[in-house]
Amino acid sequence: MDHWNYDYSKILWMKMYLADPDFPNNRSNVYISFERALEIIKTVDALTQGIPKIVYLVGWQGLGHDDCYPEMDKVNEALKRDCDKTAAESLFRLFEEAKKYHTVVSFHVNVSDAYTATPCFPELAAANALVNNLEGKPTPIEVFNGRDGYKTSYKQFWESGLFRRLWDRFCEATPVREAGTVHIDNFCIAENLNPRTGVEEQNEARNKMLDYIQSLGIDVTSEYTYREAALRNESPTHPIRRLYATAGEDMTVIPWETVPMRTLGRIPATWWTSNVTMEDCIRIPPARYSGHVNDKALMNVFYGTMHGEDIWQKYGAEAADWSPAFLREFCTYHLPYVYLNRYERLRYEEDPAAAKEERYTVYFSDGVVSRAKDLSITKNGAVLKKGRDALLPLDETNRVFIAYSENGKSGEWAIPDAAFGKAEVFEITPEGNLPLGSAEIRDGIVTLTVRPGEALALRAAEGTTT
Repeated sequence: MDHWNYDYSKILWMKMYLADPDFPNNRSNVYISFERALEIIKTVDALTQGIPKIVYLVGWQGLGHDDCYPEMDKVNEALKRDCDKTAAESLFRLFEEAKKYHTVVSFHVNVSDAYTATPCFPELAAANALVNNLEGKPTPIEVFNGRDGYKTSYKQFWESGLFRRLWDRFCEATPVREAGTVHIDNFCIAENLNPRTGVEEQNEARNKMLDYIQSLGIDVTSEYTYREAALRNESPTHPIRRLYATAGEDMTVIPWETVPMRTLGRIPATWWTSNVTMEDCIRIPPARYSGHVNDKALMNVFYGTMHGEDIWQKYGAEAADWSPAFLREFCTYHLPYVYLNRYERLRYEEDPAAAKEERYTVYFSDGVVSRAKDLSITKNGAVLKKGRDALLPLDETNRVFIAYSENGKSGEWAIPDAAFGKAEVFEITPEGNLPLGSAEIRDGIVTLTVRPGEALALRAAEGTTT
């Protein structure tokens, strides 16, 4: 496979949490409406200088996050604009308007969880497409929003035709096929005890689901690095282990590192990449598998894509409140990630005497080095980033650079990749760029003053080259 609509190692892809359910009151707790989502997308476009972006909406269906699954064809009416007749109308408008701001709007969905209130639940049970106990009865595994959560059994879900029918309904209800990408949450394997369906059979069925989705022209991103062992023996704390223990089989825990990355080549990007090793990172090109690197030791040398969702949840939807945190993460986490992803990962060194989070140094092609000890990135000795100070290109054209300093920095900055000799300098704000003047680049150096928490855009002056 390995043929994607997007290169997730170069694009900014995030989640946005819209709403969650209040089941006792049959209502939705709305945090970001479709109308407010568009305002956020517009501001993000200004802060990110118009680079391509994907935003996956969370809680867009039913009464909000973790409602309705595995059905995904009911748009959350609480999110609609007052002037629209339906939430679906508002959703399609958001999808179209977001294009003006270089943003693809798509969806956070789930085909692994199921609830008794979901209309298709009886059909899933009749088809043995839910995880059963030894007696052949569906068994709740987790609790979401105060309701028992059941797991789908992928083999029976696929072979019954129910998966394709539900997925096709989802495609009819939303513009997901035009988006060309979707986020499938928590796509972990759950083994069915009766009829017994083991990890290999479930993985084969999951692959068929992924292949079907891709046949419709849709990439799948997901939550985890999927390395499931039989009876989830690589994850001793997972709630489903309580069910597996009733099977009376060997529950010996094995290292997750010994389990293959089961969806490699079918899922190009995931959020939580704890289950990857340094060797995996060196061996697998980021264009094949990338993500929000959350293992701190690896994050300090590879960085990662932004989550987005956590910023709006913490700071709210007002641009003045969330923009400073967004800029800091964009400039010191996302931009280093996409910059390093340009280069081949050659080798690493490990200092066993250093603290875990400072132990790695990674060597890339073209003389690029990333060091965890001082959070630095250098190219042939020139310092492009150190700590929370960074001056990095926005994209591979090397015609726009972003300078950022958490505590403020004045003086010389290295800019060896610049494809121009003179820059127009702007302050990046939520409302747009404010012109500050110009700056000359001589011998790969530019002189700048960056205030604490400020980000500057350096754009090639018209007609200038190096």
